[in-house]
Amino acid sequence: MNIHRFLLLLLALMTTVVTRVAAQKDSVEQKEIVRLHYFNNNNSLQYLLLESILKTGKKSEPQKHKVFKIFLDSDKVENHITKVLTDENGMAKAVIPASLKSIWDGASSHTFIVVAEGTSKEEETSSEFTITKSKITIDTSSAEDTKSITVRVMKLNNGEWVPAKDVEIKIGVQRLGGLLPVEDEESYTTDSTGTATAEFKKVGLPGDQQGKLMLTARVEDNDELGNLIIDKSVPWGIATKPDNNFFARRTLWSTRFKTPLWLLFMAYSIGIGVWGTLIYLVGQIIKIKRLGDRFTDGSSRPPM
Repeated sequence: MNIHRFLLLLLALMTTVVTRVAAQKDSVEQKEIVRLHYFNNNNSLQYLLLESILKTGKKSEPQKHKVFKIFLDSDKVENHITKVLTDENGMAKAVIPASLKSIWDGASSHTFIVVAEGTSKEEETSSEFTITKSKITIDTSSAEDTKSITVRVMKLNNGEWVPAKDVEIKIGVQRLGGLLPVEDEESYTTDSTGTATAEFKKVGLPGDQQGKLMLTARVEDNDELGNLIIDKSVPWGIATKPDNNFFARRTLWSTRFKTPLWLLFMAYSIGIGVWGTLIYLVGQIIKIKRLGDRFTDGSSRPPM
């Protein structure tokens, strides 16, 4: 009787634990996070990058193939920018059309309205992102052995361009691995005049055939200004000459007619060794067969 009671209590306890765990899983809320990034490249090319994430507890994953509508300042039909579909990474790109130029030029700041499309009007959710129109410039100067880079950020306020203070900027040189800082500091902050200055200390960097390097200044994900990027080419590098004899050398990555001699020797040695062994074995088999034929017709007897 005691054993039966113990088993019943154990079963009831296990049922309670499983029920509570299932209830906790069901109680974890799913939260949809939508981020909109505004980009301004060289004060001319402007576009939006939408990022959609579904967060379940501590787990986050991109929302694939999600449809969003983007509006400028108002969710009216005439203010519609575009409809986008997120890719496998939950990202989608949008460009502000020329038809909205008059609305864009009519204000110093704008609000982008992102509407997540649902099966009905009640299921649609919206998010708002506000940015202030801005511009970024880059200038360089050389004095004796010192080269300086000056970046200035301005924002539009009541129709007038004013300095953007306390804006973090990254200044560097474009390389294959990303942006290489021009000195030890990775980022700089604009002063009251909207200016940040850096000294170019990466002396001896290889450039193109004319020795030119591409300087880049970036403002990344600023809450007010978004992403600003400006590029400028400067002759501060070392000219690199194309190596026309690169593929003429006997290397592993060359064509078959420029194979290294040691590799050819190894390959031919293996081939000769394999085929030589096969030919020898075939010869032995033919020899054994001929001996067998001689013993079979009685023309010869094996030695006693």
